[in-house]
Amino acid sequence: LRNMRSAISTIRLSSAANRLSVSRSHGAIAIPLDNRHVRIYDLAGNRLPRVPNRRCHSRMVSCAAWADDHPSCNLLSCGFDRGVAGWKVTLTKD
Repeated sequence: LRNMRSAISTIRLSSAANRLSVSRSHGAIAIPLDNRHVRIYDLAGNRLPRVPNRRCHSRMVSCAAWADDHPSCNLLSCGFDRGVAGWKVTLTKD
């Protein structure tokens, strides 16, 4: 087993996080927040491009899921506003 005494990376958020999703093909984490936003980070903890907030959820976002092989939307989110949103997030691997 790996020694888990210290974190490899830490991400500080402005609101409580809900059910996050990891994209293995992009090496990214989508974190749905209580403040109606979805934040995207790489596995090192660096923030990546934003999901547009104006057309986002009107209430708390409960979960996010990556659909890596879908051509038109690769990130799905759902929230307490009873809505499911599909996003086309462009991530480049360096």
